[in-house]
Amino acid sequence: MLTRPMYAFVFALALGSTTQVKAVDFSEADALFAQRAEGREKIQAARAAFQTLAAQSAKGSNDQLRATEYIARSYLYEINAYLSLNVDADRKERKALAGECWRKALETINPTNLGFQSPVYWYFRANCLTREAEVSNAIERLANLAKLNESFDKGLAAPGGEIYEGGGVKRVKAAVKSNPEAKGIPGGLYNPEEALKLIDSAIEAEAYPDNAPGNLFCENYRRKLSVLIELKRNADAKALAEQTVADFTAYLADDLVPQFVKPETVLCIKETQSILDTL
Repeated sequence: MLTRPMYAFVFALALGSTTQVKAVDFSEADALFAQRAEGREKIQAARAAFQTLAAQSAKGSNDQLRATEYIARSYLYEINAYLSLNVDADRKERKALAGECWRKALETINPTNLGFQSPVYWYFRANCLTREAEVSNAIERLANLAKLNESFDKGLAAPGGEIYEGGGVKRVKAAVKSNPEAKGIPGGLYNPEEALKLIDSAIEAEAYPDNAPGNLFCENYRRKLSVLIELKRNADAKALAEQTVADFTAYLADDLVPQFVKPETVLCIKETQSILDTL
């Protein structure tokens, strides 16, 4: 079974309602998603299955929120696992998929449509926006800057927003604020010192209901590694990279990594080792 956030908790908290909706069967979609590391066809099939479930789910229901969350997860995994930043054709595909994610797929759980605030929407919106920005020009990035800042602000303000997905909104915000390409953007967006505080806070995040604490998300440490490098603290970065590779390799072996981010953790270890090899 895939571990997932406690949608009923957020739903009831936001609506004060005990309305029951008929549950849909996630077993086939979950099984496909669990095979996402086996090839793009698996993750695309999983996304199609979750899209069908989202369409079948009642508006504003826990099932609709869960299905849409995993649609977003499928986009991010396909982008990160199968499409290189160094190949032009892949960059175009990355941009298209990231755009589909935040512009279209997530709209079913936009708070305006959902009827209540959820950190799921804002975290994945911010994440997909930044993936699109990675392969966009400066004008395109500026055009979406207000949307990105809105995602950070409203994501952290949403119930559970500071801890959902291991402090995920803080992690994405730290990535943006430590990116040297943000130096020329007005408003003090570039601030690696603040980024370090954000990512440390993400690592210390308690577990969101039925999710996981920040110290079990390899990506938090991978992001801190980049921040330390940007701050020119290479000795600290090297020590962190070595510890991260060792720790998360052991966590995987001991089955401590949450099921819903296991393949993502494998990717994170590889990326961290690759960076370590350059330090």
